[in-house]
Amino acid sequence: MLKFELIKEVPQKIPKKFFEEIIFGAYKVIEDKVESYLEGRDGLIDIVLVDDARIQELNKEYRGNDKPTDVIAFAYLEVTDFKKEEGEVIAGDIFISVDTALSQAKTHKHTLKDEIKLLLVHGILHLFGFDHNTDEEEEQMEFIAKQILSQI
Repeated sequence: MLKFELIKEVPQKIPKKFFEEIIFGAYKVIEDKVESYLEGRDGLIDIVLVDDARIQELNKEYRGNDKPTDVIAFAYLEVTDFKKEEGEVIAGDIFISVDTALSQAKTHKHTLKDEIKLLLVHGILHLFGFDHNTDEEEEQMEFIAKQILSQI
């Protein structure tokens, strides 16, 4: 099962229930993948809502890009030796820039919540091994994201 902590560093009020529905929808679609990663344990995800300045700092420090981006996911399962630990597993952190999400929502003519939904699903998929480095990977990731979004 997936659990999460919501950390808001921005003034926008988005209820925790909104995020619960997304996490649950994602889990239903990729449950087998999640369980194979977590080996039957609970996975913890931090969802951090930030502004463009904060995500730019992270983007520069960890990816070498000195500009804001919409979402950054830090997947810990691939870089930690969590199998030696007991109990819940920290799956990763997902940082979402609300500033960029607002801008993208306007561009795509949908709501901030719709944009955050897309970004959070994208981040969750990265935490559990999905990527978009090749056309094939990108197609698979988009297909699964659409499946998740249809469940929410």
